[in-house]
Parts: sequence; C-alpha cells; structure tokens
Amino acid sequence: MIEGVVMNFKSISEEAILKHIGESMRGARVASNLTLEELSKKSEINPTTLSKIENGKTNTTILVLIRIFTSLGREKEIEKLFPEPSASPILMSRYEKKAPKIPQRVRKGKKKKTEWTWED
Repeated sequence: MIEGVVMNFKSISEEAILKHIGESMRGARVASNLTLEELSKKSEINPTTLSKIENGKTNTTILVLIRIFTSLGREKEIEKLFPEPSASPILMSRYEKKAPKIPQRVRKGKKKKTEWTWED
C-alpha cells in the first residue's frame, strides 16, 4: 500500500480488504518495535491469530481489531471508523416543539430628541 492513499473499499474484494487491514496492523506493530509475541501479551490475543490477521488469512471481529490497535497505542485509527453521530433532523424538530419557548428580551433604545428648524 502507498502511504497516504485512501482505499476505495467499494471496488475491491474482501480478500484485498483483509490484506489491507493486515498490512496496516503489521506496519503499526513494527513501528511500535513489537514482536508478535509481545503484541500477543499486550492484547491477550493468540500470536497465531495475530499472524493470520496480519497475513489477511482470517476475518476477525471489530472488537479484536480494537484490542489490537489499542494495544499498539493507535486509538485514533479506530476512532476514525466511528465518527460522532449527527443529530437526526426528525428528533431535533421534535425537541424544538417540546422545548419551552423563552421570550426574548427586547431592549428599548433611547430616542434622540432632534430639534428641527424651518431651514431643514
């Protein structure tokens, strides 16, 4: 994989996706200077399972991936998968209907008295 290139997951096979995930995980592990055995101890996942994931040979659960990337100190990658949900427009309209109306305070400005003359 080329650094900084975003994968188009719609147009690639499941096998290619698994390989991409494995390469990403291996890169993070190597960058953290960890062996499979060390990562296994940190994540409490069997080293054989970790090897299969890195080689794209097994389909794992998102919970296992979260444990692995958390053990590697890569929580940001996982957070990108799950952005904050946006508020539903339907729920927002219901909330606005139920919310009490708070009257707005209107400030009365001082009126300037102007003197007029016949020359105006």
